[in-house]
Amino acid sequence: MSKADTPVGESGLRVNALERGLRLLMALRYDEGQKLSDLSRATGLDKATASRLLRSLAQYSFVLKDGSERYRLGPAIAVLERTGNATQGIAAVVQPTLDRLAADTGETASFFVRQGDLRLCVAVAFGHQAVSHFLKVGDTLLTERGASGRVVREFAAGRPVGDSNLVQTSIGERDPELAAVACPVFDSRNKLLGALSLSGTCTRYSSPEHLQKLQLAVAAAAMEIEALFVKPG
Repeated sequence: MSKADTPVGESGLRVNALERGLRLLMALRYDEGQKLSDLSRATGLDKATASRLLRSLAQYSFVLKDGSERYRLGPAIAVLERTGNATQGIAAVVQPTLDRLAADTGETASFFVRQGDLRLCVAVAFGHQAVSHFLKVGDTLLTERGASGRVVREFAAGRPVGDSNLVQTSIGERDPELAAVACPVFDSRNKLLGALSLSGTCTRYSSPEHLQKLQLAVAAAAMEIEALFVKPG
């Protein structure tokens, strides 16, 4: 057993675990993906310790493991990172817009980021409808179905060139009772930040007038968020 692995008090164990976890995150910061053996060598941790810490980090979406058994940074890093205009992070930046959007439309407003083959909800606000879509921060959903799932899948490469229809709509696609409209949000480099969504019941969204109102609202709100990420010249 190395000196770094020598058992200490409970608080010391927590500090050691935190330090080792940070070493793993730092080892991943410039890489598209590393095997467990590579991370073990880069951090000086034995494979068993590194594997245990990576599982804990993955549980909270700080690390992802792909089909090639490679680890990379997860979407929780994006939620915590500071943006160019020194605001707290993606969740903090989008929350005021979500709150206003939910109040104006009455529907559930949410923001998703990509998490491998899933989408992770990082912020949510609820409207005033008696029957609404309930989500919570930390929920993960598939990307194969649903408006926001389609957004994170189809715009993963970034902002498309030309006059592409950015707003996506799904009615009863993921759940027969649920509908949604969603729009991609891009950063100042035209990289996809995530999907802004309004979701509710199929009954309400089946009204062409209500649906058009929501589509316009989510598109305008996406532009509002994007303006917050523009770096000063």
